[in-house]
Amino acid sequence: MVKLDLLEVEGKAVQGILVQAPGGEGHPNMLVLLCKKGYIMCGYLNQPAAEKFDDAAAIVGGASFEEILANPVKGVTPAAAALGVEIGMTGAQAAAKLNG
Repeated sequence: MVKLDLLEVEGKAVQGILVQAPGGEGHPNMLVLLCKKGYIMCGYLNQPAAEKFDDAAAIVGGASFEEILANPVKGVTPAAAALGVEIGMTGAQAAAKLNG
């Protein structure tokens, strides 16, 4: 199942995409939050690939959109760092930077 949701962070739109258990029952969900200048991805996805394409991306763990926005950033691509995204900030803070 794929779930699309329009979220709001600091008054700006963030498109949430959730793929429920893509590997089957018992597997984690795959989540991406699309922002104006980049995206937040769950740990299911690949930071080296994002860096290869010079994407502004942050990695945040979580099983839902709410968790991704509340949990701390675990990884940052150089392009996201250039926009002010830092390890340890919340997903919501990262989304605000990526929407800036």
